[in-house]
Parts: sequence; C-alpha cells; structure tokens
Amino acid sequence: MISEFFISEVNEKIVSSSSIKFDQYKITELNNGIKVISEYIPHFRSISLGFWVPAGSRNENRNINGISHLIEHLIFKGTKKRSYKDIAIEFDSMGAEFNAFTDKENCCVYADFIDTHLDSCTELLFDILTNPSFLTEHIKTEKKVIIEEIKMVEDNPSDNIMNYFYEAVLDGHPLSLPILGTNNSLKNIKKSTILDYFKEKFGISGAVISAAGNIKHKDLIDKIRKNIGGMENRKYINNFTGQEPHDNGSVKKIHSSKTSSVHMCFGGLGCRRDSEEKYPISLFTNLFGGSMSSRLFQKIREEEGLAYSIFSSNAQYLDTGITIIYSASSPKNAGRILKMIKDEIVDVNKHGVKEVELERAKENLKGNIVLDVEDISSRMFRLGKGLLFDKKVLTINQILKKIDKVKQNDLNDIVDKYFKLDKMSLVVLGKLNKGRLL
Repeated sequence: MISEFFISEVNEKIVSSSSIKFDQYKITELNNGIKVISEYIPHFRSISLGFWVPAGSRNENRNINGISHLIEHLIFKGTKKRSYKDIAIEFDSMGAEFNAFTDKENCCVYADFIDTHLDSCTELLFDILTNPSFLTEHIKTEKKVIIEEIKMVEDNPSDNIMNYFYEAVLDGHPLSLPILGTNNSLKNIKKSTILDYFKEKFGISGAVISAAGNIKHKDLIDKIRKNIGGMENRKYINNFTGQEPHDNGSVKKIHSSKTSSVHMCFGGLGCRRDSEEKYPISLFTNLFGGSMSSRLFQKIREEEGLAYSIFSSNAQYLDTGITIIYSASSPKNAGRILKMIKDEIVDVNKHGVKEVELERAKENLKGNIVLDVEDISSRMFRLGKGLLFDKKVLTINQILKKIDKVKQNDLNDIVDKYFKLDKMSLVVLGKLNKGRLL
C-alpha cells in the first residue's frame, strides 16, 4: 500500500510491509533524496542506526584508489564542533558501539545504542557524516594508519589473494581496485582531492538511513528532519551507469609469497545484483563448497585431509558478479586439490546436481538468512544495503519463496554458464614446487 502525505512541506512516500513479525518495516523518501527505512521491534531496548552512502572503491580510479576508505577513517577524526576525543567520549557515554566500513560500492557509518539515546546518537552521526574537519595533520596520520592496515592484509594471504583475484578476473573494471588502495595511491591523494570527492560522493541527499530496534518510524523521521533543517536542499544526482566487465578469458596468475602454505582462488564472473540467477548460483556454491556437508569440504578436507580451508562462494554487484572457489594447503597438495575441484565441476556438468543435495542447500541457505536477521545490526544492514542498491527490500518470506522455487535444471544451467573450466581463472599465492602446480 502506498500513500502520500505532507509534513511541514516535506513530501514523503510511505511503504509498509508486514508479512512476518521480523519484517515490519516502513520506508520514507524525503524530498531532498534521503531515503529512510526502519523496522520497529518493540520488545527490544536497543537500536541499530546506519547511514549508507553510495561511495566505494568502484567510484575511484588508480590515482585516487583508497580515497573512500580514507574518508571513512577521517570522518571520525573530528568535526567542526567536536574533536575525535569528543566523539569517542560521547559514544561511550551512551554505551554505544559505533563503527564504519567501506566496501566496493558503499560506505556505512553506524551505531548500536540504548533506545533512550536516539536523539543524541542521531545528531552525532549526522555531525560526523556532514561536518568533518579534514585537518591536514589528521589526513597525514590516517594515511599512515591505513598503510599499516595494508601491511596487515599483505601478511594475511587469505585476504591478500582476494585482491589479486579481483584484479585478475576484473582487470580494467572499477571493481578490480582494492578497497584500501595502495601505498602509492594513498600518498598521492591531496587534501583538495579529498574535499572535492567528499562533496561529490558523500552528499547526505544520496544516503539511505536505516534503523532496526525499539524505534518508531515517525520518531526517526522527526529526528532526521531536525538535523537536516539547515542543510542545502539539493537532490542527489545518481550518475551511475554501470560497466560491463571485459571478457578476460581464462587468466592464470602465480604470486610468490613467503608463506608456508599455498592459497588458490579458482573462478570467474558471476551474475549481477538484480539478476534472478543469484538464487540458483548461491545454492550451487553452497552445495559445492559452502557448507560442511558440501562436496568440496567432504572430499578434500574430511575424506582426504588435503586442506584445512576449502570453500566456494559468490558475490553480486550492480553490474556484474564474481564466483570464487578457495583453498589453502601445503604446496605438495595444491595440484591435487585443483584437479579434484575440476573433476567435481566436470561431474556436475555431466550428471547435474542431485535433488537431495539441492534440498539440503535450500534449507541451509534459508537457515542462514533467518538466523542472520535475529541480530539487530544484521537487520539494519539488510534493510540499508537493500534499499541503497535494489531500490526495494524483499521480505524474508519473499526471499525464502524464491529459494524454494529453484529447480535442479536451474542449477545445471548456472554451472553450464558460469563454471566452464576453459573460462575459469586461477590465482595462486605462495611457493609452488618448481614454480608450478604439481
């Protein structure tokens, strides 16, 4: 049901959904472009509140790579009326847990707090996101902090190989850039560039504000209107057009590392966020290597003991997606693991998936989804990210029904389309015997 009404010269659209008890959310779009979504859970005493901005590493180029993540750090370093110590003290005084993260396509600033602090926490989050001081000394400090963060990733091969894999599969596409940036790109980002990028990409009018917990939608709208009263009433212009990734074919890259284990990523392109293929592809990666009963986990770890870590997964973005089969093992086992992965893909292509494993994957995936929304922050994340990218939010029941509708043939089609061995790429990090997979 959609209705329109006026509140103090602000034109708002209200959309309600009440399919099940943990899916009772409301959506309001203010006339300056801010979208607000909230889920009222009266039996909670806490609130999770997040500000979602459509700025991530995909909005960058190699010269300014890492600027979105740098800004995420800087907004906590002080505002025009608060020092970074003031910010920390205020959050702690509310007993709030606060944080932020930057992803490929968005940045999120959020806090979890007791419901009595809604007014104070909303004002504080607005101040952080709209009035950062961007002092020169703080920029220098946070660049050094992030360079240390990059070193930590480089010392963690299971994280580092993902950057190499995205670079190989999506070479030439904005999604190939690492979220943290590089040492060189960070050092060369000027303060003026930060100010221009923040003004263009972090405008509050393009944000989604999501909340879950003991919070009534009208109360949240009132708090937001109170904080945007003096701001420029300018509509956010979304100039995103998407970019089809180049077909780079089958890419093979080996990166030397001092680690005693060999880390492998095998996969390629997947489907985009708005594709109905995301349900069968998620089910396939689940039954193939996404759970303890999956084919790869059972055969490679449980039966053969060749690797401690082995899994398959997928991710969807606005204009493309990616599929990943990952393993970490001793160098002597790497070749055998890769052969077993390929043999299993051949078997699926030849014989298809079994009905029993599809049904098991359905229940496993549905269980993960339902259990995830039992956590208040996860609810806020689901609502915020869904509204930011999909322009709507499916109820949990709607998602579960879409999963239930997937048939064996759907998975077989997915394997035939996205898991062709001659088109899959391999990225290896570690020391291989005689420099090759044996």
